Amino acid sequence: PGGLISVYGDQMSLVNLATRTTPLPTALGESCLTVNGVPVPMILVSASQINGQLPFNVDGSATMTLRTSGGVSDNFYFTILPAAPRIFRTGTAGPDTGLPTVTRALNGELVTLSNPIHPKDSITIFATGLGRTMPAVESGAAAPSDPLAGAVIPPSVTLGGVELELQYAGLAPGEVGVYQINATVPGVVPTGMEIPLTVSQGGVSTSLNVRVVK
Repeated sequence: PGGLISVYGDQMSLVNLATRTTPLPTALGESCLTVNGVPVPMILVSASQINGQLPFNVDGSATMTLRTSGGVSDNFYFTILPAAPRIFRTGTAGPDTGLPTVTRALNGELVTLSNPIHPKDSITIFATGLGRTMPAVESGAAAPSDPLAGAVIPPSVTLGGVELELQYAGLAPGEVGVYQINATVPGVVPTGMEIPLTVSQGGVSTSLNVRVVK
């Protein structure tokens, strides 16, 4: 719940439209997507793709339906887990694209081979799928900065199997469906070119490799 989703298909919209207006609209380009009858806040619609935010007030067994001016889709059945973290891979550094959106507090830049993680670094991981928050935030609304909307189910983060200390895990202020995890790297962690950075939450985990040097 509350995570960002992409839905792919055919004839999903007669137009291509995108918006960053908040709160996000629940109808865009005469297309309306629902989950268990609850409208999905929409970011983008096109003939083949819709991006939106899964509503916070749906979970468990779910039915997705798309309504357009051309008709109504078949139902799509799926399961919504309380948490399903995934780290964004939308970072860009020079010619490199598709990088994990993990930054070092020291310089505010993405973690890359030339900007590796060091022991005692503070890092920020940008992700989605961390689920409901406290305080609760309305679906489609930008996350508040005061008070921060922390994840109800606390995640854990490890680097090379060593647990990191978390300062915050919850919605990123001003964003819709984007979460951030602020963590501190211990003084002793494995080093190397491909050290697994893993986020676990509610029995679900996601992992990627990063470079770590002393």
